Amino acid sequence: MTKRPATDPFELAFAENDKTDAILVVNKNKLHVNKALLSIHSDYFNTLFNSDFKEKSMTEIEIKDVEFEDFVTLLSLIMPETMPLTIQKGEKLLELSDRFLIPAAKRHVALFIAQSDMDKEKKLILADKFDSEILRNNALAEYKERHFYYNIGDVGKNFSQTTKNAIFDVFFQKFQHTL
Repeated sequence: MTKRPATDPFELAFAENDKTDAILVVNKNKLHVNKALLSIHSDYFNTLFNSDFKEKSMTEIEIKDVEFEDFVTLLSLIMPETMPLTIQKGEKLLELSDRFLIPAAKRHVALFIAQSDMDKEKKLILADKFDSEILRNNALAEYKERHFYYNIGDVGKNFSQTTKNAIFDVFFQKFQHTL
């Protein structure tokens, strides 16, 4: 792996400063973080830093099975300056938000996707997969005509009961006068 230049925005976002007190290592890249900030926003990091695990006393903690840029982007979502989001990374960031238990980041990503031009079926699939009410409501708001619902059974045959109920409720509210 090649060393990133010192001006790399991904590394600069997590450079050591007087507010950092821990180091996370992702693919040999060091991220200087503030334990309290991560603990407030994430039950995962709260447990990691404050429970009786060996990581509590380690100076460097390795985070495995995650891409460096994805992880930096995820953590930036709870900081004042966020890394740019792309629709292509949306699903991965929702997945990481769930994995690292960071609901504020998940909400941020869900709002980003909701405001995008992503297909309503894909939004609904992501809403169900990651149990996002924001995405579910946004996707269903795009089902404006009755014929949009005709193929929803093909897309959502494995949807959770929560999503199925939401689809029914929205359909019934919009079209009860035509039933």
